[in-house]
Amino acid sequence: MKAKNKPKNNLEIKSEELEQYSCCDDDPMNKKSDKYAPLIGYFLMNFSDLEHQLDDAIADLVFDDAHYEGYTIIKNLRLWPKIELFYDLAYPRIFYAGKRGRKINQLKRIRTRLENLATLRNKIAHAKWYTLDKEGYVRVEITTSKDNGLIAFKRYKITIKIIKRGIREIEALSEKLFDFTENIDY
Repeated sequence: MKAKNKPKNNLEIKSEELEQYSCCDDDPMNKKSDKYAPLIGYFLMNFSDLEHQLDDAIADLVFDDAHYEGYTIIKNLRLWPKIELFYDLAYPRIFYAGKRGRKINQLKRIRTRLENLATLRNKIAHAKWYTLDKEGYVRVEITTSKDNGLIAFKRYKITIKIIKRGIREIEALSEKLFDFTENIDY
């Protein structure tokens, strides 16, 4: 896999591939855990609230008078299929209501923002935080090197600043999602 050198948006984080036996320094995480742990928890709790809001939005799109049918449909879905289902349910309502331009672009931006936040959430939730180094890189994925087929680790730069930016994005998107779903014509 190629290393990402430059973020494409404000939530994308830098990554780097390491060899299987690259060492980690335990000291930086011990020093930073008091700063990281509350922010990680706050990020994950806020993201959980955003996902619940997405569940409600899907349930409303399925049947506005009661959520039972909507929750029956999504009860076994993971987040990514929920994001697609939300988009697939909202798009025709906007399209056939004659609100094509601005509303469809708004829907596409919401989907992209949800996907970006979901990616960041996965990286934060599945990071091996004991591997955090002084530059803010932490192991997140185990990969196979394309060069030699050996196991390699992928690490991402997840700093306090990145987590705080993610929290702000969750809060802003939560408001946008609420406003958007309240104004879809049924």
